[in-house]
Amino acid sequence: MNKKHDIIQAAERLFYLNGFQATSTDTICKEAGVSTRTLYRYFPSREALTAAIMDAHRERFFSALCPAENPESITHLFDIMGNWMGDYGIKGCFFLKVWGEYAEKEPLLAEQAMAYRHEMRAYIATCIRHLCGRENIPLADAIWTLFEGTLTTALIMGAPAACEAGKTASLQLIKSLGGHE
Repeated sequence: MNKKHDIIQAAERLFYLNGFQATSTDTICKEAGVSTRTLYRYFPSREALTAAIMDAHRERFFSALCPAENPESITHLFDIMGNWMGDYGIKGCFFLKVWGEYAEKEPLLAEQAMAYRHEMRAYIATCIRHLCGRENIPLADAIWTLFEGTLTTALIMGAPAACEAGKTASLQLIKSLGGHE
């Protein structure tokens, strides 16, 4: 049993469902099966725990993606998003939740949350560069916008339909604006 991992998993689930400030330390400890002392041994503050969760969350998501040079990288991105929402639920983006709760209080956490968004945007731009054989920032930004919008659209349409719509729109944009060479 890895207690640190158990704490991260429990806190991520609870923070995602209930919010960061609304989730008590006692609830996290009970869910993780650890004492308060053990929690604080690994994470001296709620902010340190939140930062560790973001690192783990980011690592899990990015490790599921195709290499940017894979021709299926964009369609796979939307498939991964659908799988992710199937596994973790449709409650919005964890990183935006961090930013929303901490932007004014904890600039380092807000910066870490936005770094994920920048990294995702850069990944999509690299995928498009490989698909098109050249930089195409307007196309990459359009697909990034579709990807970001998939999270919100899933609240209304459901995850499978939202991801399929994002994937279809992305493929159409690539076909019409990508200028395959």
